[in-house]
Amino acid sequence: MKKRTRNVLRKLAYIIAAIIVLGVAVWLIDGRSPQAIIISHSFSQSSLEDYEQQRGDMTDQSTVEIPGDVKFPREMRQYRVGGMQVFHMEPQDASKPIVLYIHGGAYYHNFSSRHWAAMAEWARTTGCGIVAPNYPLLYCYTAKDAHPLMMQLYQQLIQQYSAGRIIVMGDSAGGGFTLALAQEMRGDSIEQPKRLVLISPWVDVLGGDDALQEKDTFLNAEVLRKVGTDWAGTLNPRDPMISPLYGDMQGLPPTDLFTGTWEIFYTDIVNTCNKMKAAGVDAQLHVAEKMGHVYPLWPCPEGDKARREIADIILQ
Repeated sequence: MKKRTRNVLRKLAYIIAAIIVLGVAVWLIDGRSPQAIIISHSFSQSSLEDYEQQRGDMTDQSTVEIPGDVKFPREMRQYRVGGMQVFHMEPQDASKPIVLYIHGGAYYHNFSSRHWAAMAEWARTTGCGIVAPNYPLLYCYTAKDAHPLMMQLYQQLIQQYSAGRIIVMGDSAGGGFTLALAQEMRGDSIEQPKRLVLISPWVDVLGGDDALQEKDTFLNAEVLRKVGTDWAGTLNPRDPMISPLYGDMQGLPPTDLFTGTWEIFYTDIVNTCNKMKAAGVDAQLHVAEKMGHVYPLWPCPEGDKARREIADIILQ
């Protein structure tokens, strides 16, 4: 090897070593991985101007496709429930659970690539089945349109599988939707799922802790309150169908709630967990210091750890 080439490689090795040392130092000082810090600063908050531009957008979102780079371990078939597109992959075998995943996106954004990647990961690591509905979204629809279809889908699932094999999971808006559906099932005397997993759930559409707004690089509380009111439509935004924090928690299934301390939903999520425990629900709160909204879906060590914890929950 020529001397010049060796010198170049030596300098490159020094640079890589310096980057590693710097990353470890940042992690030790800040408490977050370098990847998490980068991700938290890569988000752009919606502004009121963005909201006004998006409000009233009637773009058809009734049909979506799975990204080509996301591979599920078994066939993902599609069908419709009352016109609602549903993706459905069978579990590895009859002993494995089925995860009904309700995606987030403030009730007007559809599936993101991270949703698909997380579902595919859990399907591989746990052997679980996946059911992912493309439920009606703003601004063509409101909660009154989405809830009946989701209840119809759930009742079809408990006819196909036992309710004791079904885990209902959701993130952000999907997490709030999950809790609202569970309250609705209980009120209608429909058999409850085995478990709920709520990832940074939006449980009060008029809520959010303004004291945490400076820390939250993703969510804009002012914009979300307007979007939440739009989702409510003719209903009161504090109706439990819209804001399940105000609903009756008694009789709900065991529930795991994941939140970061630097998201504006943190206080509402803690209050939800406390209210569930006071009602006798087996509720577990998983808190990540200095982490932001839906951090379990982030491609970073903290997100990886949370997804492994959720995989363990799926297999319980």
